[in-house]
Amino acid sequence: MSSLCLPDSLTPLLMHVEPLLAAADKYQLGEQVSVDWSESETVDIQFEERQFSLVFNPDGADITGYKVLDQWIAPYPSVSEMQQQVAQKPNLIVSGLPTEKGCIDIWHHNGEARAVYCHHAGASEPQRAMLMVALALDFPLEDAVTLARAHARGYMESHMDGYGETGWPMSRELFPRALTANHPEAEDLGWTCKEAAVEPFAATDPAKLALYPVVDSAEWVECLLDLGVATTQLRIKDENESTLEAQIKQVIAAGKAHQAQVYLNDHWQLAVEHKAYGVHLGQEDLDTADLVAIQQAGLRLGLSTHGYYEILRAAEFSPSYIALGHIFPTTTKEMPSKPQGVNRLALYHKLIGEAFPTVAIGGIDLSRAEKVWRTGVNGIAVVRAVTQAEDPKAALDDFNQLLVRHEPAKDATDAE
Repeated sequence: MSSLCLPDSLTPLLMHVEPLLAAADKYQLGEQVSVDWSESETVDIQFEERQFSLVFNPDGADITGYKVLDQWIAPYPSVSEMQQQVAQKPNLIVSGLPTEKGCIDIWHHNGEARAVYCHHAGASEPQRAMLMVALALDFPLEDAVTLARAHARGYMESHMDGYGETGWPMSRELFPRALTANHPEAEDLGWTCKEAAVEPFAATDPAKLALYPVVDSAEWVECLLDLGVATTQLRIKDENESTLEAQIKQVIAAGKAHQAQVYLNDHWQLAVEHKAYGVHLGQEDLDTADLVAIQQAGLRLGLSTHGYYEILRAAEFSPSYIALGHIFPTTTKEMPSKPQGVNRLALYHKLIGEAFPTVAIGGIDLSRAEKVWRTGVNGIAVVRAVTQAEDPKAALDDFNQLLVRHEPAKDATDAE
């Protein structure tokens, strides 16, 4: 359980906080959150292992915890000025900074500033409430800021006449867009981007994504293709592996021979050089990989995501598919985020809709696959469930029997 303590000055926000916590309970989005009152002027959020504070528009000295600026008086500071400030101050959150056409939210991430942008801000009190609730539910800061803006916009739309329901934001139209080099207004806003703008990537075949084994050797890739697997990924994390290039060439040839979708994890230079089917990259690679070279070579691109903001950021680059994870605890690699769980996965997939194929990844075995599949994702990535199975062919058969979507039966009129 976590706790959210509000100062007396924020008492009016309780009418927004309680419905949001009820919605979070409904969708099982985190541990229960108790609400209490703080004797200080800060919002205090506490988990079993840590605690932090939040304060809106503080005057004077620095405070411990997040400092949120969300009240603005003209003349407004420039976007570039606030981008530089947030990059230098890890505890600073810029919320709803007015611009000529809309508003921008900015936060600190690993030594730089990140942002989302939209054309109308929504209501301020619901925005503050969702920011606090999302943090109390242990969403990362980038997701809390993003959810807060989506909820503020949704609340205003649903309460145009003074009445309406308060729910969890789900519609893609409510969410802001991530500011990247691919955003058409980034340059006009004065936002500095590290990555390069890129055209949409070639499409992958969603029908072949249902079962997506991720393996660590060319031998495994060839074995899986021989057993009828249509999509797989070679993930060799050791860049100094002496046989790396040879294995990459081997799996590319095998994929073409089987007319399969074989992705390479990370090694995009070799993928481009040897004309691979596609590459799979993490979020951090968006700043360093030559996305233009990958796209112009005709390669497909899969992108890893771990929450709301990263999904919105990935969408800006129009990849071939978006991976959602990690869903359950996994030991195959160290993860920077917490397990997302099936309920959050369902909301992420709903957010993406039909815009991109989706692949769930992380700790998925046969016993967990059915409830993951019911979320509507296009594919399920598996690792140990196949590579450590006593009989890999039998394991593949079991998954394939499960990962089937039956077309709705036609009625008599359709049949005629």
